[in-house]
Amino acid sequence: MIREFDTPLMKEMRGHRSIRQYKPDRLPAGMVQAIISSAQMASTSSFLQFYSVVAVEDVGRKDRLAELCGNQEHIRQCPIFLVFCADVHRLKRVCEREGTRIQTKHVESFLIATVDAALLAQNVALAAESLGLGIVFIGGIRSRPREVIAELELPDLVFPITGMCLGYPAVDPPRKPRLPLPAVLHCERYQTEEIDTHLDAYDERIIGLEMFEHLETGEVYGWMARAARRMAYADPERLRVDVGPVLRQQGFGLE
Repeated sequence: MIREFDTPLMKEMRGHRSIRQYKPDRLPAGMVQAIISSAQMASTSSFLQFYSVVAVEDVGRKDRLAELCGNQEHIRQCPIFLVFCADVHRLKRVCEREGTRIQTKHVESFLIATVDAALLAQNVALAAESLGLGIVFIGGIRSRPREVIAELELPDLVFPITGMCLGYPAVDPPRKPRLPLPAVLHCERYQTEEIDTHLDAYDERIIGLEMFEHLETGEVYGWMARAARRMAYADPERLRVDVGPVLRQQGFGLE
């Protein structure tokens, strides 16, 4: 029933896949600029535009960033690697010029900048995919934030939120089905009564697609087993325990 409302954009959105192998083709001149400029029309808190993007093409810099992100080969392979940053530094400059003092001691400053950057990044993904490009978000940009900040020469009150590989896909991977709509869309209040029912149905579907299997045993497992293992990791790099200290180093308060 809901598909009767599909627009061309919504159909494009339903076709999203994360791309981790890219053709060597360079992007046409001006394409990245066109993508970012269209993405800038994303909603932004109080029209303050708390974001910046660093576009990386240099082979050496991509190699160093790939290492810092957990040695992810697709960062080296893609023609353009984007780093989306929560940016309050620019507003600090504005306040200085206007004779006021910026307030950044509360966590809200970082949250609104993070939301702004994330909205921009998702708009970039949609714009890029509409041009036939593929993308994959890189949360590993936060694994070693001190080194990333040094590599990109990010000033105070700027923090890397997510990376994104951008390029022409060299593969055509299948789509990963998302949770059933009733598991994420709650009417009037958060409804806990049917959560297990929805999770069981989703897990059964994922197991049927044989998306995940143990490398050693060959046993097929579902989304819940995968998610539970992921959320139980105690590896400091996985948990990104440096994020809080580096945020404070960059001038963000977390009160």
